[in-house]
Amino acid sequence: MALLPDLDVRTVLNVVEENYEKEKLKTFAIRMVYTGEHCLTKDGIIKQFQQCIHDVNSGYCEINVHGLLLVYDSYFVHIVEGSEDTVHRHLRFLFNREVQWIDWMKKLDEEATEDDEMEGTKLLEEPTEVVERKMFKRLKLLIVYHSITIRLFDGWRAVTARPPSLVGKLDVYGPLAEHIEQLRICLDKINKFCTLAHDDEELSFMGLSANDPKMETLPEVALLDFLLQSQHILDLRQIVHLHRRVDDYAFYFEKVWPLPTHFTPRLLYKLKVDDSFVEPLPVMPWELVKKEVAEDEEREEQSGSSSSD
Repeated sequence: MALLPDLDVRTVLNVVEENYEKEKLKTFAIRMVYTGEHCLTKDGIIKQFQQCIHDVNSGYCEINVHGLLLVYDSYFVHIVEGSEDTVHRHLRFLFNREVQWIDWMKKLDEEATEDDEMEGTKLLEEPTEVVERKMFKRLKLLIVYHSITIRLFDGWRAVTARPPSLVGKLDVYGPLAEHIEQLRICLDKINKFCTLAHDDEELSFMGLSANDPKMETLPEVALLDFLLQSQHILDLRQIVHLHRRVDDYAFYFEKVWPLPTHFTPRLLYKLKVDDSFVEPLPVMPWELVKKEVAEDEEREEQSGSSSSD
């Protein structure tokens, strides 16, 4: 009896694991791109992001967080890669660092105020307004690439630059198509910037003229500000709040009482079922006409029979 040939009995899981080994991954990786407006110096904001990434990667990570940070004077664009858990963990760590930084700055302000009062330097001065400390003014999520097969970065680094000015004006109250088009333009510039950074590990924009081809890869400040003001782009803090959160679903009948269906005559056209329960059927206009015609015919028949007698 001839033996059956050995068949390839690999499952989908085997294929996925082989693809993971080729790409040196343990699970699905994502790439997140978000932008924001910061209130620190360039070195200060870079230090905050660098420490946040270090804190995430120092713990257990299925895939370490790698990426690239583009920093302007008041704006930034951050491209991060990693597993879904590690990327969202770095966002939680970042917001926790923001809270700690605000508390620390408030403490310094209080100590400075107490020192001035002790020295009596503010006795003759007018009271100044309390400065609200913030690390980020606005944050928006631009896009998330799920299940990426190729990682662009082997580590994390930051690049500072001074982008060119945008020619023309953007209407924040324009149609949705205009917002989508500007988002596409921004993402195209970011993709070119990532390719440029991938090819040149010592990428720098210092001393470049506005006509340099490298400057075309930088999103303009006006473009970033337009996207941050857009109502069609989700807020990053809201995304973090919704991650792994399932809210209780409230049904319609739990919110509205009594229901509109309670006032709907659903049994209006119900036919006779038995002798114990009969609902009156509605009388249609054409039935009234038929009834009048029948009564007239009966009257004519009765008058005809009486005359013959």
